[in-house]
Amino acid sequence: MGLQDLINKYDNGGFSKTGWFQLKDDGDTATVRLLHKGEVGVKDGETDYDFPIYEVHKLDVDGSGRDRTCLCKGESCEFCKSGNKPQLRMFLQMINKDEKDKDKQVQLWERGLTDIKNLIGLAGEYGDLTKRDIKIKRSGAKGSLKTTYQYFPKDPSEMEIPEPQNLVGSLILDLDREDQIKAIEGRLQLNKGNNNDSNNDSGAGATRVF
Repeated sequence: MGLQDLINKYDNGGFSKTGWFQLKDDGDTATVRLLHKGEVGVKDGETDYDFPIYEVHKLDVDGSGRDRTCLCKGESCEFCKSGNKPQLRMFLQMINKDEKDKDKQVQLWERGLTDIKNLIGLAGEYGDLTKRDIKIKRSGAKGSLKTTYQYFPKDPSEMEIPEPQNLVGSLILDLDREDQIKAIEGRLQLNKGNNNDSNNDSGAGATRVF
């Protein structure tokens, strides 16, 4: 299923370390530099993007009381079969230029359908999004379920940026059928180590990246 098909599907109803980007209250702003270009070519007849966009499930996989993010496997997905509905999510990595602690400037922002479409629109209008700062502004009081975000791209400017990390197998668990069943039953054994990246692509032994 292509990206546009996924967008249409969902449009129709369908850490211990501070690594998460957040604007906490109405009118809050931050200036960021994305680690994703946006448009990166054409694939299967439609525009291809490097935004980390996945169909995922959210559930407590190990009985800890905290939901984890797991890749949806489509028609063979045990999470879908169990009644856990998938969500379309984007996991933006960025440099928060307003963060004073340089060790915490690289941050992650998880967004849904509305912001996926907004970022796709920005990429179409402005080109490579790694070439310019973007000011993000929150509209919506703290705790509001109707919060929206505005994006204000700045003029292009040079800046060295790191490569975005691969979140699949670490923050986003990529589970085989057996581990999916364990996760549904809340008995999947996860690595309880610190927040370092992991090379375990299955996800069962992965640790969080941010």
